[in-house]
Amino acid sequence: MIPKRTKRITSEWLNEALHSSGYLKDINIESISREPWGAGEGFVSDMARLTITYDKESPEAPETMIAKMPTTFRTALAIAEQYNLYEREIRFYTEVAPKSPIRVPGVIHYDFDKETKRYILILEDCSCYDQIDQIKGLNEEQTKQVIDVITEFHSRWWDSPDLFSFDWMPKPRDEVSRSLVDTYRTSWDLSIKSEEFQKILPEGGQKAGQKIYEQFPWLVMDLPDDNLTISHFDFRVDNLFFDWDNKENPIIIIDWGSAVVNGGILDIAYLLGESVEIDLRRKIERDMVKHYIKQLEKKGITGYDFDYAWQFYLRSLMCYAYIPAIGYSQLDRSDPRATKLFEVNTKRQFQAIVDNDATSICPS
Repeated sequence: MIPKRTKRITSEWLNEALHSSGYLKDINIESISREPWGAGEGFVSDMARLTITYDKESPEAPETMIAKMPTTFRTALAIAEQYNLYEREIRFYTEVAPKSPIRVPGVIHYDFDKETKRYILILEDCSCYDQIDQIKGLNEEQTKQVIDVITEFHSRWWDSPDLFSFDWMPKPRDEVSRSLVDTYRTSWDLSIKSEEFQKILPEGGQKAGQKIYEQFPWLVMDLPDDNLTISHFDFRVDNLFFDWDNKENPIIIIDWGSAVVNGGILDIAYLLGESVEIDLRRKIERDMVKHYIKQLEKKGITGYDFDYAWQFYLRSLMCYAYIPAIGYSQLDRSDPRATKLFEVNTKRQFQAIVDNDATSICPS
């Protein structure tokens, strides 16, 4: 039986689970301690850092692990279940990641029961590596480095023959895409009533948000059938770890529950729109999109010119307007860092939309 909450993970359950999967063999777990992990960051998950004591020493047995389970915050849980985020993340790690040129946390254990809606994912603890605070943001060199890494991943799946073989992963114009329209509109209707939300929006942000409200069906449904890949869809610096000692492959990408089949430029737009300080983003964003195209060309992907990419970059900026709206209407912002993060992200996302006059490309 899968535990219902992280606090219900016992040493007995974990020992049996890891032995049953073959992860542990001639060593046993004697005790565990738990501490909340990722507060204010894992918005649709409850996470705990498990510290493990074994019955004997083993250099191969990790002293800590990260357990990830469904959130106890009801509105966020409803969103996660609506979009099947928990199963999608488990299946990404087990079906897609092993075939992909990226670093992700090592999977220690996973299980899910769709009938009881219980899920658990136990991962390598990456806290020994560096993280860059999203509120602070990436610098120019770091931004380029991160784009290089995600381009490697995008190019692996770019118009791949087996891209549509993952029936659990949302695709363009499917039911998940259609439901995103209602999600944004409902969230916007609620958020825009908040004085706090209105004050955070930059000049022109409310007008842009309303235009996006009208055009959201076009943004998420009117998509081409080519130049598709797997997009992380939550590609922000809080979901990255940096292993500086590994010169060949230093970046570890986490939180893959939102992965979709769509345009890779989505990840570039979200990275620049929310993980780069506004003035720097204004300075480098066109160069970064050009750099992305150049890196794709090195992988043999041609015919993806700047004008085409830029239009979809602007569309992607608008598409991600749903994140701030959900944040203020449905997610838990009680943690101080979560409150600050939503404020910074809202300003950055809508400022990018306004700065680029993104809504001008809408058909009406």
